[in-house]
Amino acid sequence: MAGWKELGASAPSKMAKAHLQPYQLAQWLARFARGYLEAKPDDSHTSLTWRRDLGMMTTGAAANAAGGIALGLSLQDLTLALLVDGKVVDEAVMHGREDARAGDWLRKKLTDLGLNLAVLDAPAPYDIPPSPYAQGAHYDQRKHAGALAELRRYLDNASLALEGVIDAHSNFQPGPSPVRLWPHHFDIATTIVLEEGDFETARSIGAGLAVPDTLCTEFYWYAYPWPNAALTALKDLGPIAKYQHKGFTGAMLPMSAATKAEDQQAAVGTFFDESIDFFMALLETEK
Repeated sequence: MAGWKELGASAPSKMAKAHLQPYQLAQWLARFARGYLEAKPDDSHTSLTWRRDLGMMTTGAAANAAGGIALGLSLQDLTLALLVDGKVVDEAVMHGREDARAGDWLRKKLTDLGLNLAVLDAPAPYDIPPSPYAQGAHYDQRKHAGALAELRRYLDNASLALEGVIDAHSNFQPGPSPVRLWPHHFDIATTIVLEEGDFETARSIGAGLAVPDTLCTEFYWYAYPWPNAALTALKDLGPIAKYQHKGFTGAMLPMSAATKAEDQQAAVGTFFDESIDFFMALLETEK
């Protein structure tokens, strides 16, 4: 699939904190989604869409007299955007500003549109890791321009690779979800649902790109089977990196391994093909 952007301009070891600024700003998009979009049982209404054409993550749209209202965040320049019917109509550059200024701008725009501000300040149903930007540190696009540009390439390539996963498994029912960027963990992923039923118990395979965490100190590609707790045996994954964390089993490909590959896109594609096939077979034996 055309469109892959070469990775490695910023070494994966130097990207460990590259997501912290957009991660914090994305919580304003999550607030908007929780407050104004129709709730879904799997919380997918809070997920974001990565727009490769704009280098922007966007919420779903809320119906309004002015049109479909959505919020976006341009990753590379740390700019919040108000969209009406998919078009940017206003922006707020966050470089040099603290997080509270994002809230001030957003509240003014939503007031102008006649929306109820009370729902915007409802407590989040989750916690995110502590961030200096939540404590008053000013956003800085210029100092981190290189890392933010590389992070955009990460997300561009992840959405491209995951669209390939969706295409490869479109014959399954109910089938793959859209590519979603989740504001809780700030991972971008799809879920291949293999059977009808409650989303919490139905067999599925998750695949995506995760930010550095307790499993890996750099960004990493991952795949895992669900229900995970039902797995009683882990066969040899061969060349696929595997992880086990508090009994949770999955496969991972660290970004450093992907960037060193002669063909990065092929390496990531092979990782997803092999790990997803493996976990599908494993789930079948565990039925």
